[in-house]
Amino acid sequence: MKLNVQTMAWFLLGGCLAGISPLQAQKQIGLKKGPNISLNITNPHKDPKRTYLNIGLLSHFPQLNGVGINVISSTVQGNANGFQLSGITNISGLNASGVIISSIANVSGKNLNGVALSGLMNIGGKRVNGIQLSALGNVGGASLNGVSVSGLINLSGKNAAGFHLAGLANINRNNYQGIAIGGLMNACGEDSKGVQVTSLLNVAGKSSKGVQLAGLGNVSVTNQGLQLACANYSEKNKGLQLGVANFSNEGKKGLQIGIVNISADSTAHQWGVINLKPKTRTQLLISGGNANKANLSVRFKNKYTYTQLGAGAYYLDTNKDFSFSGFYRAGLYISLTSRLTLNGDVGYYHIETLDNKHAGIPARMYAIEPRISLEYQVLKRLGIFAAGGYNWTRTYQGNKFENKGVFEAGLVLF
Repeated sequence: MKLNVQTMAWFLLGGCLAGISPLQAQKQIGLKKGPNISLNITNPHKDPKRTYLNIGLLSHFPQLNGVGINVISSTVQGNANGFQLSGITNISGLNASGVIISSIANVSGKNLNGVALSGLMNIGGKRVNGIQLSALGNVGGASLNGVSVSGLINLSGKNAAGFHLAGLANINRNNYQGIAIGGLMNACGEDSKGVQVTSLLNVAGKSSKGVQLAGLGNVSVTNQGLQLACANYSEKNKGLQLGVANFSNEGKKGLQIGIVNISADSTAHQWGVINLKPKTRTQLLISGGNANKANLSVRFKNKYTYTQLGAGAYYLDTNKDFSFSGFYRAGLYISLTSRLTLNGDVGYYHIETLDNKHAGIPARMYAIEPRISLEYQVLKRLGIFAAGGYNWTRTYQGNKFENKGVFEAGLVLF
């Protein structure tokens, strides 16, 4: 449609009249009831009527194909294509495409496509595609695709794809693909593919096939990627769980690396301080020797390996004040007979000398101690052992304290 100066003048005059008499203007352009206080350039011969330029206080018209700028709000019954700027809200009954900016909300009955910026919320009744930035939230009734950044929450009724950043949480009912970064939580009802990062929790209702990174925990039914957090849980671990504590019911195709690894699968692969499986044997050891004079420890024994956590008293000689240590040992064993076992392990000791520091002894030290031991099973739940090895004790500054051969003997219960 070509517009000359005269035609433009008539459109502007019509807009002014619309501002004086909103109801009359509504009848002229076939609008449903709604205030329309603005100047506009509209083609009434199109069906629906097309508005190409709208400037005013608040507007209500069938379709926008151009620019709409309003102090309060802009309401388009059909599609809004182009640039919309309102002081409070932009509303489209069907689709909104282009650049949409408001101080409170941008709302579309169907799809919201393009760049949407609002002080409060961007909402698409079906799909939201493109870049959305809001202080509170971005909501897609069906899907949320593209880049969504909000101060509180990004929410999709079905699927989400792309990059999503929220101060509180990213939540979608079905599948997620891409990168989701939430200040508190990322939650997906079914499958998660890509990277999820939060300070608290990532949840995938079915399968996680990418990277789940959280400060507190990761949860998925099947992990086929990487879970990295303080605690990781997967019903079926087919990937890598890396954390302080890792839990899995089935894990023969996966790997757990952490301080505590727990699996209901006896064939699971575990590297950690404590590894627990259905056939793990937990035993109590009571012993004494020339390093610690008295020891109490717990041993977790698997098919060929074991780990041991314990504490000992009087690490220094008994003519010194009381001192103690905490230690961790990891080793291998082989059965020589049905009752006799050969063990080999390496231990790390942290030593606190307490009041001995006033006598010129370092306040705290560490020791590395490899050993070999023989263990004999006297009864089903009672055994005895004798061990020998070598000890290097150093300060944490790297200074030598002592080197010596060590021996230890004791009881094995359970």
